[in-house]
Order: sequence, then structure tokens, then C-alpha cells
Amino acid sequence: MVEKLEEIKRNGAYALNVTFGEDVGCDDSDVKTEDRRIICIYTPVGCLGSNRCMFKGEYRGFLKFDPKSKPKTISNPPKGEEYEENGFYIWGADISK
Repeated sequence: MVEKLEEIKRNGAYALNVTFGEDVGCDDSDVKTEDRRIICIYTPVGCLGSNRCMFKGEYRGFLKFDPKSKPKTISNPPKGEEYEENGFYIWGADISK
């Protein structure tokens, strides 16, 4: 996972926040590592305003994630129903990427 986080940083991101696991207070020790949920939120470099990018999915998908791919634009602030599905999202004041 560290290699993937470094790749994201090298591709123009800072202030990465990662949540790994099923949920707060949930014992996910019976869930295979590659099936566990992961959410990675970061600030893209070169965007004005308060932009954020988010990868949401399973760990196996995160390892295959290409940070150079085009994210889906969602509203600012994001509405939960916009990112219910696994995917790659961006929101913020100025979407310049």
C-alpha cells in the first residue's frame, strides 16, 4: 500500500488521508485483506480553491488504481448519494484537472 500512496503523491497530490477497514467499531478480521474497504482522500496539486479527490473501493482495486485517470466530478460539498458507488471522484471550488 505504501508504494501506491507514494505513486499518488508523485502524481501531484498532498495531504493524503486513508481509511482502511469495514467501519468504526466493526471487527473485520474475518474479511480478506483484498476485500476490505479503503477510502483515500487527497488534495490535488495545481488546483485553486479547496479541491479534493477520493478513491473509494476495495483494497484490490486501490492497488490497481491509476491516479492519472480522470475522476468523476461531484458537487461541492459532496452529497452521499453521489459517491455511494466505488470509484474515483473530485469536488471543489475550481475543477481545473
